[in-house]
Amino acid sequence: MKKFFTVFVSMIVILSLITISCNTEVKENAEPVKIENTLQSVSYMKDTVGYNPQLLLEDFAKMNKAIDEIGYPDAGYKTWLNQSDESDVRFMIVGCWPDQAAYDIIHDHQLFINARTSLDSILWNDLQSVEYHRFGIIK
Repeated sequence: MKKFFTVFVSMIVILSLITISCNTEVKENAEPVKIENTLQSVSYMKDTVGYNPQLLLEDFAKMNKAIDEIGYPDAGYKTWLNQSDESDVRFMIVGCWPDQAAYDIIHDHQLFINARTSLDSILWNDLQSVEYHRFGIIK
């Protein structure tokens, strides 16, 4: 009887440990909460110097990394290359933002300003803005 009791208690302890470890694993693998982006900016850029799209992508990646570090991993920029030869617009830059307040926080933050420095001369000297639009989500 004493041996049965010892085995029974041991089984309960083992099952308890397995349950605890499974619950911990589920919590660690839970997906982070995503912030809905309700504000977008779209810029159409004319290329005046034949700028390398890969370099543009790398510069925006630096800014997106800064945006992540500021605390907005779901916000940032995507760069698009025009596939048509019938337009002088070569690039489209799409920015996605949770809201105007987050946009302001990001753009005023020193990490973002530092990351944007190299891109500023490209956007103002080598690429020409053809159109700029801001969109808010309809709820």
